[in-house]
Amino acid sequence: MVYSSCLVFLLSVWFPLKTVCNAENTTEDENTVLLLKDFTVNISPGLVNVTWNCNITKSMKKYRYKVLLEKDSFEDLKVDKCFYVYEAFNFMDFTLHKGIRAQLLVYDLYINKVLNRGKEETYVPKGTNNTAANNFSCNIYHVDIMNCSWSVGKEAPEDTQYSLVFRRWSAYDKCQDYRYDSSGRQVGCVLKTPNIPFTEKVYVQVSGLSNQTSVQFFDEIYYPIHDVILDPPRNITLAYNSDKLEIKWQKPKTNGNLSDICFSYNINFTHKEETIIKNSTKNIYEIIKFHPNEKVTVSVRAKWINVCSHNSEWSAWSKPQTIGIDLVQFTPFHILIVLGICTAVFLIVLIFLCYRFRIWKKLFPQVPRPSHKLFDQIEQKEKSKNKTGGGRAAPADGLRFTKGGM
Repeated sequence: MVYSSCLVFLLSVWFPLKTVCNAENTTEDENTVLLLKDFTVNISPGLVNVTWNCNITKSMKKYRYKVLLEKDSFEDLKVDKCFYVYEAFNFMDFTLHKGIRAQLLVYDLYINKVLNRGKEETYVPKGTNNTAANNFSCNIYHVDIMNCSWSVGKEAPEDTQYSLVFRRWSAYDKCQDYRYDSSGRQVGCVLKTPNIPFTEKVYVQVSGLSNQTSVQFFDEIYYPIHDVILDPPRNITLAYNSDKLEIKWQKPKTNGNLSDICFSYNINFTHKEETIIKNSTKNIYEIIKFHPNEKVTVSVRAKWINVCSHNSEWSAWSKPQTIGIDLVQFTPFHILIVLGICTAVFLIVLIFLCYRFRIWKKLFPQVPRPSHKLFDQIEQKEKSKNKTGGGRAAPADGLRFTKGGM
């Protein structure tokens, strides 16, 4: 009886222990095969290619596999496909040219708990170090002209040629007009009318090719709105309203429907040779205490508000608009000039009239001269007197006439 009791006790203890041990061994064995074999990550411009061994067991299909990229992006893997492609230009969560960190995770489908973690590793793009383009920058002018530039990698061979592509979902823009350095390498690009909205982020990739070595690529998540150089405000109008001068304008032309609150303005108006600059965040400005006919010249410029763009540069001034006429304030100097001009004109007119109608001769007639015959008669009389009187007689009244004058 004692033996049978002991046997029952041993059996009751042995079976639970065996079950527990088997369960532990099963879990341990399953954990060794849970991770995907030959898990690798390859990086190319705009893409992360994840591959693994396709020898998938039935037990592995019970779990969910994910790859963690840069500790931010959890991407589900379909183990039957044996590959997964992460399109950086669609998600635009991080760049790839400096490499990324990746880790394989295994989840339980029912409790959504991590059962196993692969080793976190850093994967870098293929290519010779320091051959990728760098110092990338762009400026956008007149809404539809994008001027971009970059520097050549320090170790890039002289035959390296770079190509620029802007990508956003399925749309992309390629460079239309490259600029070159002294070695003939492409170091800049001009895009005309790019299909790039200002307010959306864009994936930029600059790839390189060389016959001497493998060239690394450069990529960047780019916000065009931060590099837009604004045009001046449009359709500026001036109008007097009683003693107020009302100035209105429209916001600069932009790509996309941007709100008016994205802009601030400077109003430059010149009045009586005095230039004043005022600020405004609205599309209207009023200047008070102006005579309705006073001449005022106005121009306006614009810049981004910081919440919309990091570009703090002002646009060029708009073409000056003028209203009113010059109201000259006469001073004694002005009066003297006017009097002098009027006097000169009056004298010229008077002289012309006198000459034209001989008024001067009528007002001041010339005294007539004696006739030559009179002088001849007087001479003859003197000669005759001299002959008869034996001497020369003096002219009467002490006067002596000569021929040709008095």
